[in-house]
Amino acid sequence: MATIIFDVDDTLYDQLIPFRKAFHETIREVSLDEINHLYRLNREKSDALFEQSELGVLPKIEVQVMRIQYACEQTNMSISGETALNFQKTYEKEQKHLMLYPEMSELLDKLAQNNHQLALLTNGAAAHQQKKIDQLGLTKWINQNQMFISGELGKMKPDKAVFKMVESALKLVDEKPIYIGDSFQNDVIGGKKVGWTVIWLNARRNKKTDDSIQPDNTIQHPAELLTLFEEWGYFKK
Repeated sequence: MATIIFDVDDTLYDQLIPFRKAFHETIREVSLDEINHLYRLNREKSDALFEQSELGVLPKIEVQVMRIQYACEQTNMSISGETALNFQKTYEKEQKHLMLYPEMSELLDKLAQNNHQLALLTNGAAAHQQKKIDQLGLTKWINQNQMFISGELGKMKPDKAVFKMVESALKLVDEKPIYIGDSFQNDVIGGKKVGWTVIWLNARRNKKTDDSIQPDNTIQHPAELLTLFEEWGYFKK
């Protein structure tokens, strides 16, 4: 039995879909390349402000306004605070309709059928991330006590401490798990620093932030995971 741990956002589902719908509805329609760029900028700003938000230095709503305004400013668009708030409300509405990548659903089925230990490790506010977990129906495959959210742990990726907390909770003494995530900074760097096997799901084709650290595998689509785990012999049934 192996242990496989998943990130949530942009790993188990495509986070760009609700973002794109909200942007087109509240700001304006843009090309696919433009929305991808805006999304990356929004995530970049969100990650930069995340710790301040978690510590209560910045109110959550202020961070949400700042990140979309930053993304727009960097692409020569200017939006008001009111428009940014409207975007956020619509974005949250669209996030109520999340769906797993079909290939992820198939992967989770096969891993569970083969009795592998499955877990989650995600950054974010506990209540917000739990809503996503519920919407995605992840308790079908993963026990609630094996879902680790930074907002509950008091530490966040890429801090080594949060990965060690997960190892301890899952009773991983000599075993190092496989970790699948989309963020080079949070998932690849954090996971590799504690010796985990890391698969970087780089669907957005983002650049590495540290050339001295390498993921064990890099893929661009969830379907590639099915091939990898099949080749590694994880599917006996």
